[in-house]
Amino acid sequence: MKVIIMRRPPWRNLVLWGVLLFVFLAYRDNVISVFSGKLKPIYSANVTTKAVGLTFDISWGEKTALPILDILKQEGVHATFFLSSPWAEKHPELVKRMVADGDEIGSHGNRHIDLNTLSPEEIAKEITSAQAVLERISGQKVRLIRVPNGAYDNKVISVADRLGYRVIQWSVDSLDWKRPGPAAVVNNVLNGIRPGAGVKPGSIILFHASDSAPDTIKALPEVIKALKAKGYVLMPVGQLLSEATGTWPPESNLKENGNPPKADNTPAGNTDKTQPGVPSP
Repeated sequence: MKVIIMRRPPWRNLVLWGVLLFVFLAYRDNVISVFSGKLKPIYSANVTTKAVGLTFDISWGEKTALPILDILKQEGVHATFFLSSPWAEKHPELVKRMVADGDEIGSHGNRHIDLNTLSPEEIAKEITSAQAVLERISGQKVRLIRVPNGAYDNKVISVADRLGYRVIQWSVDSLDWKRPGPAAVVNNVLNGIRPGAGVKPGSIILFHASDSAPDTIKALPEVIKALKAKGYVLMPVGQLLSEATGTWPPESNLKENGNPPKADNTPAGNTDKTQPGVPSP
């Protein structure tokens, strides 16, 4: 009796490996995290509505923040501003304007350095020293942080979580700091840097309000109007998270421990005159 063994054509193997390679490259961060136990910051939220988080980073500059605040107020939109503490000390009037307008204050750290290069004790000091400044000027409780340069590792996220913070990244990058022109900034947000990577329900959008991103002033009104026309509601990240059923990726769903950092004895809302800050890079 002759046994016939059916072999899969070689081209099918190539197609299968090609699909597996594509999946790995497209979702490599999530695949790696499953096997390595890697902690993750929050990139987006799982929501049942068309809510999206609007965020701005500021670490330096004199010209861009005020026009952006005027645009947000005119459009009736609120956002989260991740501020470095030296910039906030230099511009307390703008921080107070953000609060008065209904915007949320988050931390962008103290020194604009990669926190993952520091020891846990140094990371904690960077976070709590920035918190003391931001809470004193804004009067808000600050518990969201976007780490400088987006540089994180398990150590950074663990320390931030222990101090009661949630680390926020982004799922939609405007790339406004590259100064590609207002039309490109609009396209990066609405359609994405890669096809299909634009705004979706639960997205967190990254803009900058530093002077490195002058295109944002012209692009922002068009982005807001286009998203509103599609039924999206733009809001601060804190509000987005309060409406979410979870966060993405799954490794970002850390249990809130309720242990706020204690930087000093200065109560939030203190209006004492601030000291001059050191310019960020």
